[in-house]
Amino acid sequence: MNDIEFGNNILTPDEKVLTDFIKTRTDKALADLEALAAAGSNDQAAWSSAFTYLTKTYGRDSDEPFKWYKYYLRENKIPAEVALPLLIQIYMDSTVDQGFVNIMARVIRREPEDVREARLKDLRNDMAAVLDEEGHFTAYRGSFEKPFGIYDDASRPIEKAFCFTLEPSVAEQYAVCWFPKTAKVYTVSASLEDVVWCNMYDEEKTLILMPQSKGGQFKVTEEKAAAPDQSQNKSSALAAYHANFVRK
Repeated sequence: MNDIEFGNNILTPDEKVLTDFIKTRTDKALADLEALAAAGSNDQAAWSSAFTYLTKTYGRDSDEPFKWYKYYLRENKIPAEVALPLLIQIYMDSTVDQGFVNIMARVIRREPEDVREARLKDLRNDMAAVLDEEGHFTAYRGSFEKPFGIYDDASRPIEKAFCFTLEPSVAEQYAVCWFPKTAKVYTVSASLEDVVWCNMYDEEKTLILMPQSKGGQFKVTEEKAAAPDQSQNKSSALAAYHANFVRK
């Protein structure tokens, strides 16, 4: 028998190699994080590098980096000026759980005033083309309700939503591409104060707003049904939906 007993599990030789590989890389990343925490370092690039290493170890579908982020945040080991950009990096590069919004709100509350002012100044410069004189802009969110009749897979309610786009076509595509029974696009009016993060340089023009449930002040100005995607059949859409949204 070629199986090898490892801890409480029985692993094949290949599985043991993979387990040892992950453990070795995790130990290295955690050693780096502990060193940064012990030094009280606010070196954003160093923190980012350590978490990037974790993400590459576990892959984009894993929430392991987010779990470690929550641990270090809970232990007050992540400097306040580093916490937000690091959280956004983890959100964009790996998987987070349903506690993400609570963590984001906590991090924003603890953001130092000078760091917040600098962040808003950068956002104002980056978003200048879409801001009016008062710092307001229009954003969009594609949504769906109870796709395929599965209650737990309903899209996040608008009052709890945080991921938006500046491109209406992107919101429309997102709303319909999973072949939901009901698809809609929300148009919202928001201000710079609502923005947690924005990327003006990607095609999707993604931005993260503080959700209304956590104090966000954006207002829904329009809610309309999205046009169905006639090019997609239900079986392929169902498979795509589950691959992207349903945890295994």
